[in-house]
Amino acid sequence: MGYTPAVEALLMPYFLEFCQQQYKQEIEAYAAAVATLDLRSPHTWYPYARSIQRKIIYHGGPTNSGKTYNALQALAAAERGVYCAPLRLLAMEVYETLNHMGVYCDLVTGQEVLRVPGSGHVACTVEMASLGMHADVAVIDEIQLIGDDQRGFAWSRALLGLPANTIHVCGDTSAVPLVRYMAALCGDEFELHTYERMTPLRVDPAGLPNGWADVAPGDAVVAFSRKDIYRARKAIEAATGQRTCIVYGALPAETRRQQARLFNDPHSGANILIASDAIGLGLNFNIRRVIFTTMQKFARGGRGKVPVPVSLVKQISGRAGRRNSIYPEGCVTTLHARDLPTLQKALAVPLEKLATPAAGLAPEYETVELLSAQFPELSLQALLRKLDAEARLDGRYFLCNQEQLLETAHWLGKVPGLSLPEQFTLVNAPIDPFDPRQRGAFLEFTGAYAAGQPVLFNEGLMPAGPPASEPQMADAESLHKILGLWLWLSYRCEEGTFPGRERVQAMARQISHWLNLGLQNIQLR
Repeated sequence: MGYTPAVEALLMPYFLEFCQQQYKQEIEAYAAAVATLDLRSPHTWYPYARSIQRKIIYHGGPTNSGKTYNALQALAAAERGVYCAPLRLLAMEVYETLNHMGVYCDLVTGQEVLRVPGSGHVACTVEMASLGMHADVAVIDEIQLIGDDQRGFAWSRALLGLPANTIHVCGDTSAVPLVRYMAALCGDEFELHTYERMTPLRVDPAGLPNGWADVAPGDAVVAFSRKDIYRARKAIEAATGQRTCIVYGALPAETRRQQARLFNDPHSGANILIASDAIGLGLNFNIRRVIFTTMQKFARGGRGKVPVPVSLVKQISGRAGRRNSIYPEGCVTTLHARDLPTLQKALAVPLEKLATPAAGLAPEYETVELLSAQFPELSLQALLRKLDAEARLDGRYFLCNQEQLLETAHWLGKVPGLSLPEQFTLVNAPIDPFDPRQRGAFLEFTGAYAAGQPVLFNEGLMPAGPPASEPQMADAESLHKILGLWLWLSYRCEEGTFPGRERVQAMARQISHWLNLGLQNIQLR
């Protein structure tokens, strides 16, 4: 008798029974691994938040529409509240604003914790949001970043996990369908408020016919790399004879604030701004006109150039002519006439046509712990790779890019004596593991910590004074990142293992101040 489907149907029940008897442990282990790798229901990860009947209020609109202002008013009126910022700069701004209003507020970022006696509020970076503190009102700013492939997980965690009665989310309207879907999964009430821009914004078709010589006070010139920013500064100062201010992401938050004050001060003599896309979020500027030097930017990782995303074009352009600035109308143009049609096309796209289709996720420690119990022979890097490759997701969620996390885990694996919880905490440290200087500092700090030694910062690394050249600026920026790394670790490792925090904080402030002086001095050369 040969093989036939009928024979298979007859024998299959016996075969399955045999497998269940002979390979019971293996089958159970496989089923447990499959369950651990199932990340399709992240709303179930936060039982405290699920125990609360929450209300999600979405404030959606373009830049300069008042959406965030209304959410912050609700926050200030609450007895207990939390503000989740996309940037340390914004957390600092809300912290200062609330305290100035008489609403006592703490500041919590990765590198600093400032407690105010009697405080019922906290302004924090979104990654630092506490999911164990009940609040009457929470505000999550720039909610569309929930779809960011690097940091989107932090917005997902806050939206799904904050135990607050009312959560105000602010941003453009691209994430409305996604947030409404997530609110329904959580059993939350959802309410949408939409806003229009408060001041006019127009495209200047004339552009800059005379090139850099047409750049004038109140202009913000946007470039998308550090090299291009310094090149533009040199060209503009030579062509106009005027001083400039500079803002880009690698500068410390305090330095960017100092440069913003200089630019906004009409008597400073430095009223031209040269900036990266960092001006799209955070600080308020008195910008008359935004000038794009290009409509392309490097893709993440430096892998070629890509068009500047429409949402980013809109956000940067919207910084011109902000309400309460000295310019009642905003203007935007391009350095090169060939780029003008691309700009006009991007600004013509309605906000409702933009889409944030999925929310980012990152592995929670509980998931990694379960997986480690099932595969005890695997290193943390191998566990993260397994999650990255085998996680079960649906179309509404994605795993954020783990390239840097995996690289950090690789180097962390060379540090003996760290437990899995310690490794998981440390692997999330704010470093670029592909930068040899940052990586070396990270291994030095974590190695000393694992060996039970006090982790001291070498004050001999401090420069003698402000940077006097662009390479020295880069060195000072790198040193500030290492100081920030030390401070980040000091708040997460056992108390007393990182002595001298106040001294390191003072050094970080000194570097920020010197970088500001360096920007001014270099520009005057």
